[in-house]
Amino acid sequence: MGIPMIGRREFVRLGLLAGLSGLSSCTPIGINPTLRAYKGTLPKELLQILPAPWRYKSLDYPPDVDPYSVALEQGGDLYALGDGWLASFPKEALQSIGSDELTSRLNSQARSFLGSLEPDLSKKVLPVGVSPWVMLFRKGDSWLDQARKGWKVLLDHELKRNVIFPESPRVVMSLAERIAVPNALLRLRGQARAFDDRNGLKWVLSGEARVCVMPLQRCWQALTKDPRLSVVLPESGAPLNWTLLVRPAFTREPLPKYWLEKAWSSPYIERLLSIGWVSPLLLKDLRKKIEFIPERYQSILIPSDSIWTKCWSLPPLTAIEKNSQEILWNASTP
Repeated sequence: MGIPMIGRREFVRLGLLAGLSGLSSCTPIGINPTLRAYKGTLPKELLQILPAPWRYKSLDYPPDVDPYSVALEQGGDLYALGDGWLASFPKEALQSIGSDELTSRLNSQARSFLGSLEPDLSKKVLPVGVSPWVMLFRKGDSWLDQARKGWKVLLDHELKRNVIFPESPRVVMSLAERIAVPNALLRLRGQARAFDDRNGLKWVLSGEARVCVMPLQRCWQALTKDPRLSVVLPESGAPLNWTLLVRPAFTREPLPKYWLEKAWSSPYIERLLSIGWVSPLLLKDLRKKIEFIPERYQSILIPSDSIWTKCWSLPPLTAIEKNSQEILWNASTP
């Protein structure tokens, strides 16, 4: 019988899983517990209130290896990650987040996101930040009214080769699904200048693109300083970008709940809102904390209930769903 071949990513993953049981019994005692994340995942304002003896240490990102296999390999007692990387973690590599009292404070979209996960995964994840994907325009007055209605504005012929889309095909496909025109995905991709939301702000500020689809949090500070910029969260809703906490199976350190309780209370919650970081709490409570935000941006940072309920999350795909989307993406190449 032949021996099945596996790729490097799967080899790394299997090796990590094989070592989890051993690590659980030999985690060094007396070493400060460590929160790990890739640069930019958490704002410095949140890291500054991480309580002792916890420490933060960033992760290195070798591009040719599955990112969160690397995270497990580099160690840590708590990981912060974007929702797009959640599927990188084998469920067996995580343990319960242990946060029922914090989970009970989550808003409707956060609860819906957790409910969309497999039951044995939902208790291992805690949302700590949420940001809608928005359209950031530079000198975009002629498109704003249409943009407020929906994502179809991205198909405007004057925006051809002037749109920066997310690197994530899944986000782009989710937008296409909500544009009621034939061949929406193919047409969207034909509008792209680049798929580079990480550098989207640079593209827009330089004038090399007119609009970028990116999470609101990433462009918030530039938005409030540069009068050439405008941002739109459509009335039809938007995909949500989640920041999550997970605990590796081998740690014996509990979640530092006091850290989040502090971050979700005054004056720290206002400080985080001022930089565009939105905690996943009830919107009616957050609206009481944004009087200091310029009025024209308040409904973007904390949207109305009618827009909020139309937003959607993108939980991990099954293997069949992932294969189906890869086929669809490849077939839509302009």
